[in-house]
Amino acid sequence: MSRKRRTHEMSMNQKVVKKQSKNRIFNSRTRDNSDKDVGKKKKEKKKKETIPMVGPVALFRFADGLDITLLVLGTLMSIVNGTVLPLMFVVFGDMTDSFVASQVISDYAINYSIMGAIVLVAAYMQVAFWTLAAGRQAKCLRKLFFHHIMRQDIGWFDVNETGELNTRLTDDVYKIQEGIGDKMGMLIQSLATFFVSFIIGFAKGWKLTLVILAISPLLGLSAALFSTVLTSFTSKEQTAYAKAGAVAEEVLSAIRTVFAFNGQDKEIKRYHKNLEDAKAMGIKKAVSSNIAMGFSFLVIYLSYALAFWYGSTLVLSGEYSIGSVLIVLFTVLIGAFSLGQTSPNFQAFASARGAAHKVYNIIDNTPSIDSYSETGLTPDSIKGDIEFKNIHFNYPSRTDVKVLNNMSLSVKTGQTIALVGSSGCGKSTTIQLLLRFYDPQEGSVHLDGHDVRTLNVRYLREKIGVVSQEPILFATTITENIRYGRPDVTQREIEQATKEANAYDFIMSLPDKYNTQAGDKGTQLSGGQKQRITIARAILRNPKVLLLDEATSALDTESEKVVQEALDQASQGRTCIVVAHRLSTIQNADRIVVFQDGVVVEQGTHQQLLAQKGFYHTLVTKQMGHNK
Repeated sequence: MSRKRRTHEMSMNQKVVKKQSKNRIFNSRTRDNSDKDVGKKKKEKKKKETIPMVGPVALFRFADGLDITLLVLGTLMSIVNGTVLPLMFVVFGDMTDSFVASQVISDYAINYSIMGAIVLVAAYMQVAFWTLAAGRQAKCLRKLFFHHIMRQDIGWFDVNETGELNTRLTDDVYKIQEGIGDKMGMLIQSLATFFVSFIIGFAKGWKLTLVILAISPLLGLSAALFSTVLTSFTSKEQTAYAKAGAVAEEVLSAIRTVFAFNGQDKEIKRYHKNLEDAKAMGIKKAVSSNIAMGFSFLVIYLSYALAFWYGSTLVLSGEYSIGSVLIVLFTVLIGAFSLGQTSPNFQAFASARGAAHKVYNIIDNTPSIDSYSETGLTPDSIKGDIEFKNIHFNYPSRTDVKVLNNMSLSVKTGQTIALVGSSGCGKSTTIQLLLRFYDPQEGSVHLDGHDVRTLNVRYLREKIGVVSQEPILFATTITENIRYGRPDVTQREIEQATKEANAYDFIMSLPDKYNTQAGDKGTQLSGGQKQRITIARAILRNPKVLLLDEATSALDTESEKVVQEALDQASQGRTCIVVAHRLSTIQNADRIVVFQDGVVVEQGTHQQLLAQKGFYHTLVTKQMGHNK
């Protein structure tokens, strides 16, 4: 029987080896093919990224009544401003034919003055109305966008980078503001000039207009070339300066590390190198834009030459007067040139539509767990009974990895439960499910018999205090950092919370006491001090449930002892769930729950679990040996 089994195992091993070799050959071939397809996929991805845009009207979806009024008035002023310029050439042409009568000349001077006044008022109102309307919409959009970011559930942040969101909040909103602001007014102004110019041109002299129209594409192309080159190189120049700015920001944010390794000279050279790149791009911009400008004026003067030559033949034949030639010449040329100048404004509007697509998608996204929702139960009181029933859970960013697999656990009111196990076994995930950062794919979490999905989200989180491994403080005073736990508290309550968190003494020893600035991310305080402030912040809520997620694992032995005393005091009379890697800190817990691969494998007191000589015993033995 044993021989047959050995023979069978050998044959199976041979099959496995053959299969692995085939897989290696197949993988090498597919890798080669995939390398060839990388360029195609990147191009396809770029194409897909440039397609989505919001509609031209939908871009203004956040305009209120006043904004719409400003937009309508701004549009009218843009049309008036764009119309006056070709009309001025009509006056100029008619005036040319009437040089002999001084009274008529004075009338034309009055007309010029009236038109100048109209342009002055219309141009100012055009820019003012469009800029004001865009600024108001951008302000509304920033507030709404940030509000909807704060409204999203944690799972959404797992698949969206925070750095990208910050870019959306600054750069993309600015692009939208730019696209619907004064550049939009300039676009309408240029289009009005174009249409009115050609209407006047055909009305005053269609023959000359057709001749100039034949070279108008070249004229428009030259104007578009100049605008495009100027816009492109300006953008590249700004990017180069942005890189230099990024270097400066990076160095200043890590100034301690730079000083520690004497890296000042190295960073100065790196900054200078980026400035040189910006300088080189500025030179290219100057040369290219001036060449493009020269080409534009060459086309303009050649157009003048052609128009004057043909216009003079029409004057000599008696078909046109000198004034008619000048009217047609200047109006049509200005109309064609204004059309070419619309290119950067069209680009700004298109960029605004593309940026709005991404921003509006975030605003329109409805979170599965809405922390601003008013729905849900709000019981009069919470005792702190917790139960996890048959929990199955995968993170949204890693749907193929099973974190909790049919996990069940119950915690009674006032108990202190410790969750232990190797990294990635599901301890911290259990806490996040109770906070309803996520909802399980299967099973349910109950608080006092209520499924947490039926409770109001804000109410649920108000009843829970959290102290995490990495203490998060804001760049403000100690008082404001503690007040973050519950805004409507008195200074006396804050001081009482700091006493319970064993933080009162060190705060009073600081020069500014409670008004001491914590610094960026709490850099002005030690690890133990920051942790005790976060404990005070949690205590201030007077939570029925206290969650401690490895609250002492990052501290030294002395700080750990002080913080542990504060945690022991804070957990009195509360349901407490502790996640710990240092097993010495949870030996006095009412019950220790051992996790392995998302399943509870052992439960009991410290002594009971040691007596079982199971997984917990192994963890304790390894940790004791490591400490030795």
